[in-house]
Amino acid sequence: ATDPAAAQAMKAQLAQLQASLAQVQGALDTAADLQAQKTQLEAQKQTAQAGLEEADAAIADLNAKQKQVSDGLAQIQAAEARLPELEAAQAQIDASRSQLETSRNELNIHESQYQSGQAQLEQGRRDLTKAKAELADGETKLKEETEKGQKKIEDAQKELDELEPQWIVLDRNSFYSYRDYQSCADRMDGIASVFPVFFFLVAALVCMTTMTRMVDEQRSTIGTLKALGYAWWQIAMKYILYSLLASILGSILGCAVGMVVFPCIIFYAWNTMYTIDTIKTVWQPGLMLLASGSVTLVILATTLFSIGRELREVPSQLMRPKAGVAGKQILLEKVPAIWQRIPFLHKVTLRNIFRYKKRFFMTVIGISGCSALLVAGFGINDSISSIVSEQFGAIYQYDAAVTADNDALSDPLKKLEGVTGVYGEQDLPVTLDMDGNKAAATLHIIPDGTQGKKLADFVHLDSLDKEPLTVPEEGALMSQKMAEKLGLKPGSKLTLETADDQKLETTVADVFSQYVGHQVYVSQKTFDDWHVAEQPQDVYLLKTSDQSDDFEEALGGNIMLLDDVRSVSFYSKLQQNFLDMIGSIKMVVVVLVISAAMLAFVVLYNLANVNISERMREIATIKVLGYTEREVDAYVNRESLILAMIGGGTGLILGIWLHRLIMNLAELDDVMFGRIISPLSYLFAFGLTVLFALLVNFVMRFRLRKVEMVESLKAVE
Repeated sequence: ATDPAAAQAMKAQLAQLQASLAQVQGALDTAADLQAQKTQLEAQKQTAQAGLEEADAAIADLNAKQKQVSDGLAQIQAAEARLPELEAAQAQIDASRSQLETSRNELNIHESQYQSGQAQLEQGRRDLTKAKAELADGETKLKEETEKGQKKIEDAQKELDELEPQWIVLDRNSFYSYRDYQSCADRMDGIASVFPVFFFLVAALVCMTTMTRMVDEQRSTIGTLKALGYAWWQIAMKYILYSLLASILGSILGCAVGMVVFPCIIFYAWNTMYTIDTIKTVWQPGLMLLASGSVTLVILATTLFSIGRELREVPSQLMRPKAGVAGKQILLEKVPAIWQRIPFLHKVTLRNIFRYKKRFFMTVIGISGCSALLVAGFGINDSISSIVSEQFGAIYQYDAAVTADNDALSDPLKKLEGVTGVYGEQDLPVTLDMDGNKAAATLHIIPDGTQGKKLADFVHLDSLDKEPLTVPEEGALMSQKMAEKLGLKPGSKLTLETADDQKLETTVADVFSQYVGHQVYVSQKTFDDWHVAEQPQDVYLLKTSDQSDDFEEALGGNIMLLDDVRSVSFYSKLQQNFLDMIGSIKMVVVVLVISAAMLAFVVLYNLANVNISERMREIATIKVLGYTEREVDAYVNRESLILAMIGGGTGLILGIWLHRLIMNLAELDDVMFGRIISPLSYLFAFGLTVLFALLVNFVMRFRLRKVEMVESLKAVE
């Protein structure tokens, strides 16, 4: 206790002992835990042993049940094997039952038939007795009627032997279809007499420009030949033979196309109205020689005109380049307020236009002719297209017409579904003399009084001054085309003829606008004063709520079921037929427009080509002066465009006259075309002309690019 080191050592040992004691205590605790776990594992082992014993018992039970299932399946399979036999037996039972029921039904039916047959047999015996009695009476009456009929036949034969036969001979001019087709052919003949004039003029113009260019390019050659002693006709023969060969080749090609292509187009266009199997092309050497000879003479004449002035000059002048056209002050230069504001290149263009007067007039004349043809073509389309809307929309306000032999059908017609209005009148077919031929017309007999005034709700009769007309008590209203063909006017005497050759005379009260057919309107009083022997037919004008094909077919069937109805016609079908008819004329218009467009392009291209050829040195010079390609194009092509616009504007005015001429020639005997040219047609005609000019200018740009600047340095000296 007194030694601190020993005390310290003892404390250390004591601490080690305490640590060892703690370890021993931990080991004891661990051993206790392991003992508890061992006890728990023993309990779990016993539980698992019990579960295994139960599982063995369940497996044994399951095996027993599986054996029971196997035995049941065997029994089911045995039952299934016997199933077809059971089903067959059931089917035999069902068939036997069905046969039994059928036999019972047949037995009942046979019993009913037997009873019915017994009744019919008794009735047949009674009918036979009655028929024998009627047969005896019929034989007696037949003998009497035979004797009477034989006597009538003998009397009729006696009258027939006493009659003198009367022959009525009708030539083909008496048939409307033939005269109508002949009228169409006459219209085409009238049109054919106009267009060749324009085409000849254009051909002459193209030939003149071509030969003028050719002669100008060979001035030095012509001068050399004259200097060598060749006569003028020998020199001219070169150009005459050139144009002669060109005209002959062109005539051959033109005759081939004209005799085959165009007739087929027009034939199939008109065949929408007529039924003709095939076109028969007739060899017409006279017509071909006439057309070819006319074209050849025109071209030779223009060729001589083109080279005549050159052949009159002396060789020394011909061997030098042609002097340029002297510039002159134009009218616009005298207006400084305008002239000073125009750019320089535009001033040059305006001066050149009036400087080359020959090219100016040739271009304007050629383009105006082609533009006039375009206006006429589009105008024909406008004129014939307006007929349908005017005739079947503005004039005719009804949708259907019914002809009958009964004047009391107004109320039954009003009761039909879809009919909104009915107007009754009487019509009588008549004829009139037009240039020695019989033309058919319709005489409309309008009731007097209030009923007659209702006509305006179904037919609008307007004067040529667009004033509404009413049917007068005295005199007649007649259609415009009919008045023009007969040369009549208000106050003139009108003569009509019925089918019984009865003459009907009256005074023309006024003329109304009408595009299709020849129509005459008179009052009931005027008709009664004529004391016409022929009975007119009753006509009912109908307004309907629908114009579809299904509706009109159903309504037409209901109308035909009414008593005394002879026919019914719907104007929607007439409109379609008329559209088919004028569609054939439109085909001719298409051919006309295409031909005019091709001519316009040829004229513009030829004149532009000549313009560049004549001014080759001038164009080369302005290139040397530094003008850009765009400025050179504008310098040359601006003139062509302005001339085309001037010619196009002139052609619009000329086209109005040409359109009226064609309309007068193309009209049918009973159809009047309008004289309408829509503003859009003028715009199309002028626009196409300008479009062709721009197209030609675009093509000429490539020609201008090929002009070499060295050309300006060349000189004949």
